[in-house]
Amino acid sequence: MPEAHAAMLEQSIQMNLRSDLAQAQQHTIQNQTTTMLALGANLMNQTMAQTHKLTAVEAQVLNHTSRVKTQMLESSLSTNKLERQMLMQSRELQRLQGRNRALETRLQALEAQHQAQLNSLQDKREQLQSLLGHQTGALANLKHSLRALSSNSSSLQQQQQQLMELVQRLVRIVAQDQHPVSLKTPKPLFRDCAEIKRSGANTSGVYTIHGANMTKPLKVFCDMETDGGGWTLIQRREDGSLNFQRTWEEYKEGFGNVAREHWLGNEAVHSLTSRTAYLLRVELHDWEGHQTSIQYENFQLGSERQRYSLSVNDSSISARLKNSLAPQGTKFSTKDMDNDNCMCKCAQMLSGGWWFDACGLSNLNGIYYPVHQHLHKINGIRWHYFRGPSYSLHGTRMMLRPMGA
Repeated sequence: MPEAHAAMLEQSIQMNLRSDLAQAQQHTIQNQTTTMLALGANLMNQTMAQTHKLTAVEAQVLNHTSRVKTQMLESSLSTNKLERQMLMQSRELQRLQGRNRALETRLQALEAQHQAQLNSLQDKREQLQSLLGHQTGALANLKHSLRALSSNSSSLQQQQQQLMELVQRLVRIVAQDQHPVSLKTPKPLFRDCAEIKRSGANTSGVYTIHGANMTKPLKVFCDMETDGGGWTLIQRREDGSLNFQRTWEEYKEGFGNVAREHWLGNEAVHSLTSRTAYLLRVELHDWEGHQTSIQYENFQLGSERQRYSLSVNDSSISARLKNSLAPQGTKFSTKDMDNDNCMCKCAQMLSGGWWFDACGLSNLNGIYYPVHQHLHKINGIRWHYFRGPSYSLHGTRMMLRPMGA
C-alpha cells in the first residue's frame, strides 16, 4: 500500500507539473503574442507617420519644382527683354556713332574753312603791315622835307602856319559835320511822378526823375491811375521773387526792379520828402482776394544821421482806421543796424528792414510766405489791423504823392 500510494502521489505530482508547465507555456505564448501585436501596431504607426512625412516632403518638392520652373520662366522672359534692350541700345549706339562720324566730318570741314580764313587774314595782315611801313617811310620823308623847307625859307614857315590853321579849321568843320549841333529843346527834368503826370503822361510805368538833392537820375515806377495818379512807388511785394533780408546799406541805396518787387531806397525817399509835404499811401492784399488802402498825411523820412526816422500825421489815417504803422520818430532798423526800442533786436527776429519801435504792429518787408504757408508767421509780411499779427500778406505797395497834387 505505501508503494502504491507513493506511486499515485508521484503520478499526481507529475500531472500537476505538466499542467503548470502547460499553463506557463500558454501564458508565455499569450505574452509573446501581445508583445508581437504591440510591436506590430507601433511599427504600423511609425510606417504611417513616415508615409505622411514622405507625402509632405513630396509636396514640398513639387512646390519647389513649380517655383523653380516659374523663376526659370521669368528669368527667360527677363533675358529676352534684356536681349531686346541690348539690341535697341546697340542700334542706338550705331546711330550715334554714325551721327558722331558725321559731326566729325563737319568739324573737319569747319576747321579747314577756319584755317583758310585764318590764312587769308594773315595775308591781309601782312599786306597791311607792308602798307603801313611804306606810309611810315613816306611820312618820315615828308617830315624831313618840311623841316628842310622850314629851315630854308621863313615864307614857307608862314605858309605852313597858314596851312596848319586851315587844316585845323577844316578839322573843326568836319567834326561839326559828324557831330551836328543839336537844335532840340532839352527835355524837362521832373522831381517826382506827380510832375510827370502834370506834364501829360497818363500811362503807368517806369520813368526817370531828378530830385533836388539827388546826385544822379533815378528810375521809379509811376502809378498814373490809382486815385488820380501821380504816385511814386517806394515799395512793392507781389510774388516773393526778391529777397528783402538786406543790410542797412542796401536799404539805403535801394534794391530790386522798380517795375516789379523793389525797395526804392531810404536816401531817395528822404530826398523826395525833405522838400515838401507828401501823402503816403499803403495798399494791402491778402490771399482771399480782399484788399484795403491806408493814407497818411505829412509823411517824411529823416536823414541817415537821423537813422531815417519816421514822421507822419497819425490823425490823417484813412477812414480813421487803427494805425499799424510805427509811432512818430521811430528809427529804421536792419539786421546789421539795430535802432529799435527792444532788447530782442526786432530786425533779426522778424526779418527785413522796417520801423520796428518795440517790434510793433507791422512789417511789410518781412519774409514772403506762399499760400497755405502764410498763417501763424510772425516774421512774414504783417499789418496788424488788417489781417492780424501773424497773417503773412499776399501783396503790398507803398507810394508817395505831394499833398494837394
